[in-house]
Amino acid sequence: MKDKVCVVTGSSRGLGEGIAVAFAVAGAKAVTVTYASDQAGAESTAADVEKAGATALLQKLEVTDRSSIQACYAATVEAFGSIDVLVNNAGINKQGFMPDVTEADWDEIMDVNLKGPFLCSQQVFPIMEKHHSGRIINIASVSGLYGGPKTIHYAVSKAGLITMTQVFARYGAEHNIHVNAIAPGIIETDLTRDELRSGGGGVVVEMTLLKRPGQVADVSSAAVFLASDSQNYMTGQTISPNGGSYFTK
Repeated sequence: MKDKVCVVTGSSRGLGEGIAVAFAVAGAKAVTVTYASDQAGAESTAADVEKAGATALLQKLEVTDRSSIQACYAATVEAFGSIDVLVNNAGINKQGFMPDVTEADWDEIMDVNLKGPFLCSQQVFPIMEKHHSGRIINIASVSGLYGGPKTIHYAVSKAGLITMTQVFARYGAEHNIHVNAIAPGIIETDLTRDELRSGGGGVVVEMTLLKRPGQVADVSSAAVFLASDSQNYMTGQTISPNGGSYFTK
């Protein structure tokens, strides 16, 4: 990933943090670390990016606000000259069975998880087209592949993100812009650790072939693969590090 300039949305913690630091370790020139509210977490991520040898740029970003996206990209291009890799990682989840999902819950999930990546991808296209090169990586979820029963709005948003990945890949092909998705299964992060250690979380882990949750590195390594020059013939695809998940309930 030598000389690559990367933007990772929602990189103040969890998967976004892991991906941002993994890019730096893999040799990226610069990583723009973005956050919506957790500035302290983003500052910690930026420090780790710098420690790993890349330059970090800290930006507050509301992924549902086009003007905020434009400002973030403008600052990145001004500082580093281009954007080579965009990771649409920012997302939210609210568990709830179908009868309990409110219209407000539905709209919020769709805004952040689907509209956000659309706007971020749409806005980065002209920058990547100019250089006739780019990688867009959408962080989806295994829920978007099997239809999670407790998270209908989340599952639908991630299924939509997978389809959007395929559509953007069509538009990107002639410009050498590769667009792919990663659909993680059960990943242990600071947000999921307590749940995974509870009775309910343990049941879900038992539904995997490997009988354990994945780690952030299982996702960040896939992101590095998709972002790097080690592969140049993959686009419109979804990689799912999920431990061999078989969801039967």
